[in-house]
Amino acid sequence: MSRRGKPCPSAAALSALLLAGALSAGCSDDDKSSLSDQLGSYTDAGDGCQQTVSAIAYADNTLRAAGQEQHQEFDDAVRSNIAAVAGTISLEVRDFPSKKVLQQARHVADLADETSAIATKGEKRVRLLREYRREAAQLVIDCAAEVDGL
Repeated sequence: MSRRGKPCPSAAALSALLLAGALSAGCSDDDKSSLSDQLGSYTDAGDGCQQTVSAIAYADNTLRAAGQEQHQEFDDAVRSNIAAVAGTISLEVRDFPSKKVLQQARHVADLADETSAIATKGEKRVRLLREYRREAAQLVIDCAAEVDGL
């Protein structure tokens, strides 16, 4: 609104543009691109390992020590941080250095999704957390080898 109580033309145009963009985004059956494809332009090329290793490390900070998974409490923060690993991998699918690392990352993402799901409970969650940690550690090792050129 202008000082005189009349709508500003630029604000009205911006609002219309945002509304049109929101209405047209993802509404077409012809839109076959995945969310990671759509968001791929928002990530830096080639940094899949760095981003994923960072997300894994952040999630690890909310977990009990390795070997203590049966005592892990799965509050919202823990589940959210594990889910963030899967989300990071989804955004970085184009940015991993090799197919081998990408395959390992996708495996970790699947485990993170299932481990962090609110419906996953009890012994199954403990088993999944242990498997997630092993596979995430392997991904960190694979990324280090690729980034270092080993």
